[in-house]
Amino acid sequence: MGAFAGAKGTSPPVTVPAHNTTSLQKILLTYYTKAQLQAGTYVGSEFCIACHQDKASWRDSKHAQALRRPMGQYSLVAGKGVVADYDNNGVDDFKQGLDFNTISSAFDPYKPNAPVLSYNSSTDTYTITIGQLTMPVVCTQGGTGSWKQRYLVRVPVSDLPGGLSAENYVSPIQYNEKTREYVLYNPGNWYDANKQPKFTPATTASQLASANGSTYSKKCIGCHTTGLRGLGQTAQGEWVYNGFVAVLFDENDPGYFDYDHNGLPDIVNVGCESCHGPGSAHILGGGDPTKIVNPADLDADRANAVCGQCHIRVTSTPNHTFEWPIKDDTLTPYLPGTSEPLANYYTDAPGLWPDGESSKQHHQQYEDLYKSAHPTNPYHKLTCFTCHDPHAAQGDHQIVTEIVSGGLTIPTANDNNTLCLACHAGFGPFAGITKAQVADYENNVTAIGQVVSGHSKHLYNPEGKIGLSRCSKCHLPTVASSAITYDIHSHTFQVIEPAKTLDTQGQGGMPNACAVSCHQGRPLNFTSTDFSCNPFGTWNDSGDVKTATILKGYYGPGGSWWNTSTSAPSSSPEKKK
Repeated sequence: MGAFAGAKGTSPPVTVPAHNTTSLQKILLTYYTKAQLQAGTYVGSEFCIACHQDKASWRDSKHAQALRRPMGQYSLVAGKGVVADYDNNGVDDFKQGLDFNTISSAFDPYKPNAPVLSYNSSTDTYTITIGQLTMPVVCTQGGTGSWKQRYLVRVPVSDLPGGLSAENYVSPIQYNEKTREYVLYNPGNWYDANKQPKFTPATTASQLASANGSTYSKKCIGCHTTGLRGLGQTAQGEWVYNGFVAVLFDENDPGYFDYDHNGLPDIVNVGCESCHGPGSAHILGGGDPTKIVNPADLDADRANAVCGQCHIRVTSTPNHTFEWPIKDDTLTPYLPGTSEPLANYYTDAPGLWPDGESSKQHHQQYEDLYKSAHPTNPYHKLTCFTCHDPHAAQGDHQIVTEIVSGGLTIPTANDNNTLCLACHAGFGPFAGITKAQVADYENNVTAIGQVVSGHSKHLYNPEGKIGLSRCSKCHLPTVASSAITYDIHSHTFQVIEPAKTLDTQGQGGMPNACAVSCHQGRPLNFTSTDFSCNPFGTWNDSGDVKTATILKGYYGPGGSWWNTSTSAPSSSPEKKK
């Protein structure tokens, strides 16, 4: 897949540093023809950083650290190695030899064939054993310190050279970092209805392909690699992905490894070219800016589509083969900067709460955003990178550290509201705040707090433990789930009304912004109410109904603070005074 077939040779990738476009060109021309480079080839982020040193922080971002080759030297190092340590004893659970048959865990129903983890120090190999099969871990997904980690394995098969599957399959093991616990990940792909292992040493590749739906190259790779090509099925029916060769890299960087098992390390993870397009012509042109895509130069819709190609829950079109945007009849992926709408590459497959608007599952920020007024607002069309810095490593959400508005540089952070006020100051409910005050937040916090409190009807302590009057608590509540209950923020910017919890009781209920952000499990002013923290997906017990009913009296039809029967609070970014 992609602009061309591949490299000229198969010599080992170079690991020497590069300092200018001339040396970069020489390296690339040992792998590709000039015609291939002019046509557009994905070369990898290290080529970009060689000239754009100010973007080196990308290496420590979650975009760069999604897929990692497990290496013993990086054990328990977040963002680099295996982080699983359920008993917090300082030894990763593979090196410890954790046997799920000997502990109480989510795998109890599968005993005595629950997974067994192990590590071979002589070969630096991590393995997972299920039943009679011991499977090498090709790479981990996640493990950046605050989310989750999964483990991709090759499965022993009886009919392929080398005795291992051509594809990488996601094991049924997921380790949640915040809670230090293991949860099941699609165990039905590994165990039958009787909780017995599906696969034995006699399993063939075709049997594996037909019975195991945890195929990473079909389900996931489109959003976890840079430059999609070589996507297809083997004669046995296994899905495989042959990535672009990593030519320039640090051999001790676990982000470069042989994903497709052809003996060469591949370009994987979300790198510079995922957003800027293939970089070879830019390098061949001596850094010609017309030969690379800069999302900052695109209109808002095309700029947001750059992020939307992955932060979206869809199936491919027209055959719904893959779970990312791609024309699956021709295997044509979306390319940043193209004038063709992203919508031509996918069919919606959203995971929503019963209101049909609020995301329940993760990676749906793009769809969320376009349910808001932000990207279409006539005064300022918001882009994803207005708030998020894709090159940054700081924080879980890569929040920008400053916004320049009207020639004024405003330091920004989510927790003190400056991220939102950098744009909203001077407009609507915040007409009483100037952008100059926001830029000098510490010396104007009292004045800012009075205005924001007048809008929020709460005391002003956004940086406190609860986050009173923090914009994101109300307008970006964590109502979607990935690793644990409610760990993904909504991006519709709408405050989800307590009335929705009540109106959807027949469908199991749903969270509201007030309860999920502050008022569930924290009595606050409602000390007589039974507040209960429910498992994800259920908002219909007596405590939830009581909570929503009380909150509706403040925010809802006839509400004493916000009467939604007359006018709901606006979440639009900028409106005329």
